[in-house]
Amino acid sequence: MKDPFIRGIVGLVVVAAAASFAISTLGSGTKAIITLALSLSFGVILVILRAIMNNIDNNFVRMICFASAGVIMSVFLIFAVFLIPAAFICWPSGYAQILGLTNCAIAISSPSSTRFTPTPYAGPGILPSPDNGKYTVLVFYVPGRQGDAERIVGAMLQAGYKSDGGESDLNEVIVPDRRPGTIVIRTTSFARPIVDEVSRVVRLVLPIQASHMSALPEDFLLQRAHLQVLLF
Repeated sequence: MKDPFIRGIVGLVVVAAAASFAISTLGSGTKAIITLALSLSFGVILVILRAIMNNIDNNFVRMICFASAGVIMSVFLIFAVFLIPAAFICWPSGYAQILGLTNCAIAISSPSSTRFTPTPYAGPGILPSPDNGKYTVLVFYVPGRQGDAERIVGAMLQAGYKSDGGESDLNEVIVPDRRPGTIVIRTTSFARPIVDEVSRVVRLVLPIQASHMSALPEDFLLQRAHLQVLLF
């Protein structure tokens, strides 16, 4: 460990191991294992390249080894640097999608070609509250449920929430029931107190479909919203 190059390699492997743990927490465990395996393999390759550079007098071979080591270390650094914005703000979106970060699955979905227009709620039972303005409720829907989403968002806006909707295939969302017509609510710990009220509003807007509605018991680190209503 006296060689600073070897210490740098160990540091990069440690960073990669931390990255694989982050991926397993935020996204795919399989990809985390692959990431760690590649990191260890690259670490071994770097050590071998360093040994060759120290024990061979041929300048051309040394240059090739140095260039190869530089490329591998650059890949490590780029991976580590972009992991942070990918995990927290889903950028770059392509990188977040490759990592399979579930919190970014909805945020990077393709937008609908049809303009989303909230439908005002005309029925009884919803009174606006100024306290609701601190919460953001986003409604994500599969193709074919835009009309339901527009009605829910209209009701949320009337209740005083910040709300909007967007189309998504919802393929990366892990829920116990994905049958067509199912409604699932996911929330952060911050918005946990409003889950019952949001559920009540959804039932007012969609009384028939709401029979297949459930709120997940765990809290999530959601992007762009405090609470999500998912329409399958």
